[in-house]
Amino acid sequence: MRHVKGCCRALAALLALAACERLLGVNGLRPPAAKGPQPVWMGPWLLDPGAETMTVAWVTEGPSLGRIWYGTSAPDRLATEPGQAVSDHRVVLASLRPQTQYRYRIEGSDAPFVFTTAPEPGAEGPVEVLVYGDNRTNNGDHALVARAAAGEHAQLALHTGDMVVEAGDKDLWRTWFAEEHDLLANTPLVPTLGNHEITDSGVAYSRWFQHRGRPAYWSLDYGPLHIDVLDSFEVAAGAKPYMGAVSEAQKAWFEEDLRKVPKDRHVWVLVHQGPYSHPAHARSGHGGSEAVRAAVRAAGKVHPIEVVFGGHEHFYERGEVDGLQYFVLGGGGAPLEEPDPSFPGVHAALKALSYVTVEVCGCHVRGAARDIAGKVIDSFKLADCATPCAAPGFVAESKGQ
Repeated sequence: MRHVKGCCRALAALLALAACERLLGVNGLRPPAAKGPQPVWMGPWLLDPGAETMTVAWVTEGPSLGRIWYGTSAPDRLATEPGQAVSDHRVVLASLRPQTQYRYRIEGSDAPFVFTTAPEPGAEGPVEVLVYGDNRTNNGDHALVARAAAGEHAQLALHTGDMVVEAGDKDLWRTWFAEEHDLLANTPLVPTLGNHEITDSGVAYSRWFQHRGRPAYWSLDYGPLHIDVLDSFEVAAGAKPYMGAVSEAQKAWFEEDLRKVPKDRHVWVLVHQGPYSHPAHARSGHGGSEAVRAAVRAAGKVHPIEVVFGGHEHFYERGEVDGLQYFVLGGGGAPLEEPDPSFPGVHAALKALSYVTVEVCGCHVRGAARDIAGKVIDSFKLADCATPCAAPGFVAESKGQ
């Protein structure tokens, strides 16, 4: 009898355990079980470039543990994502060598890719930086810009925002990542949040680009550069997709951040709606941002700001106002608009699908804007000095000049 009662109790315990297992599964309380390699749905793309680290991100069709093989001559080292199985992957590669090319491959894809780590902070360079933006999921034109930009083989890409029209539409993001694939799989991306990125309150942007648990404004050092990424459509400050806003907290952070930057460092600002912009036809919510202008002017008293890269308007513009050099880089695929080249302070303005490449070596900064055929539509010098660049092969003039 005791044996029968013991069996009954054991059976009851097993049934209860099975019921709990079903309950956990139905209610999603149990983390998804790790599966084998899953097909890649989007990516890969590179984030947070450092002299000794790089973050590789991608999305798979089902949950799995992300794994990357990487190395200098061949992908012979393995990095595995910590934690449970997920579909959104971010794997940090650490203990890398500065300014060194690495080959890598993500699990779920046999395609090989490469990236180059950043120079050590303060290093002379040279480095070549790509700047572009305002794609707006205008598929054909966006694809042409992304393809031409990928052909530059820059070490770093800065994006001025407005990647897709509706940030809550996953299909639009999948198209965007597909058209950016050849560029972003090999070139680390530093983006800024645009007004179209907050059409879903910034959820997708945070999911795929933002530092988790931190605001969308931040800074990084990249060799001779210190780059401040500002958020001109800060939701916490009351921004709407049609109206920008910058909080006092962000302004204070910006000034404090620059207090720690060495005086000989090039300081660049990346922001969606920049301080100045001159469309031929005025519209509400367009033109330069007064809030950004005030923030940049105040921070510039702490440390000189070499240039501000913005977007928001769908054309190319380069100018200088009261000693502040600025760009409007909105020719990344969105329907083009007419600029006003006659406005005081405007040095160049053109309605064109375009992007910019900037070469930096020591105290020298040169660059050029190009259209999708690779034709130089503007060339410029942002900084210069009597000391020559020590790097072999660095040419003082912009490419194509």
